[in-house]
Amino acid sequence: MSCIPALILSVTLMLEGATPLTAQTEDWPRKVLLTNDDGIEAEGLLALARAFAPVAETHVVAPLENRSASTNYISAIARRGLEVETRSLHDGVSAYGVDGYPADAVVFALRGFMADDPPDLVISGVNDGANLSDDWNLSGTVGAAQIAAFFGVPAIAVSGYSAEQPETLGTLARWVVELSRSRLVRELEPGQFLAVSAPSVPVDQIEGVVVVRRAPRPWRIELERSAHTPASTDRETWRLSFRDKEVSAPAATDVHAYRQNLIAIVPMRVDEHDYELLAELLGSGADLPAWPPRDGRP
Repeated sequence: MSCIPALILSVTLMLEGATPLTAQTEDWPRKVLLTNDDGIEAEGLLALARAFAPVAETHVVAPLENRSASTNYISAIARRGLEVETRSLHDGVSAYGVDGYPADAVVFALRGFMADDPPDLVISGVNDGANLSDDWNLSGTVGAAQIAAFFGVPAIAVSGYSAEQPETLGTLARWVVELSRSRLVRELEPGQFLAVSAPSVPVDQIEGVVVVRRAPRPWRIELERSAHTPASTDRETWRLSFRDKEVSAPAATDVHAYRQNLIAIVPMRVDEHDYELLAELLGSGADLPAWPPRDGRP
């Protein structure tokens, strides 16, 4: 019996007619890969390692330093390699730090030492802070899960840890183990993954779990020339500031759920085709310029 009643799914949560989230098995996943974008020494990653080590063969591969907001960037492609060092995180857990980014860590694991025996599941997180709405475009946490799904391995990106609520982190990590055993996760198809955002509040204030869609939330990015640009160089220094625009969050969205102290699960997929627009263009004919250009120049 779980000791976290505040997080138990008390209602049947369905996703397009699938089996309830609460249907679980204890023999899967047998093997997991954990990663993150906050760095291999981050508390959120260690919490997951502690939670999974007793129940599954657990491997950790993560950046040696904080690589937040790195999306799914794979630096090893341009660098033609990575530097890797062995780490000791927890009993029974193999751990490696890479001098790259979250996606590098996933590639090193899935195409390196785990190539012949891949994990059943990749979990990225627990991220320090939520990844709501369109944050996934920048998130290294989500980017790592996306790369895992690209390689055909089911994945979960988990965000929402706050240093102000350390007791919630351990409970959240144990809940992620339960989520990993759910039929929802076991039946993820190649290219599919889940983005999970948990509110950073005490355990007894979390109201439950919901499956939702992403809310629209535009960003505001501003650039300002620094007054400290050295006069001896032709370069200029510009400072970037990044702020969320506060907007109303429609019901059944991740932002709305987060504000209601609910854990929000957003189903995602690697395929970013706009099939509706594609069908429209193929049906009506796209208004494209002819080739070669009409000016007649080569």
